[in-house]
Formats: sequence, C-alpha cells, structure tokens
Amino acid sequence: MNPDAIRAVELAATANPASDFEHEHSGHQLQTAVAEAVMQGLPIKDVAAAAHMTALEVLDAADRQTYSGAAVPPRRRPAH
Repeated sequence: MNPDAIRAVELAATANPASDFEHEHSGHQLQTAVAEAVMQGLPIKDVAAAAHMTALEVLDAADRQTYSGAAVPPRRRPAH
C-alpha cells in the first residue's frame, strides 16, 4: 500500500468536509486524490475509508476524474 497516496486522500477529505460528495462540486482535490490512489492500485475499501466515502463514491470519483471530457457526443448532421 502506498502510504503517500492514502495520506493525500485523507488530507483532501479533511479539506472537503462535505458529507454529500455526489453534490459537492468543490471537491476537485479530493476527487483527484481518490482517482490517483485508485489508479495506483490501492484497494477501493482502503481509499473509501480514508476519504470517508462509500466504495461507489470512490469509483464514481475516479471515473469522473479519469474520463472527464473524454467522451464527446456525436454531432448531429443537419436534415436535408
């Protein structure tokens, strides 16, 4: 386990005390720390405990951070 990654998550969670992460848009630092910890292969349950989040919230945060802006909806062609 990477103690630096877990510590970064704990610090970000302390800086973002919102209990409803899903609706908290100011938690970019927490989202980034969570995503980095997950990308390093840390167990989801350990990241969730450090972040005071559920496992689903951790996965959602990592997904949002990883794929933010990656998917571009197809452009509609004008009807002729």
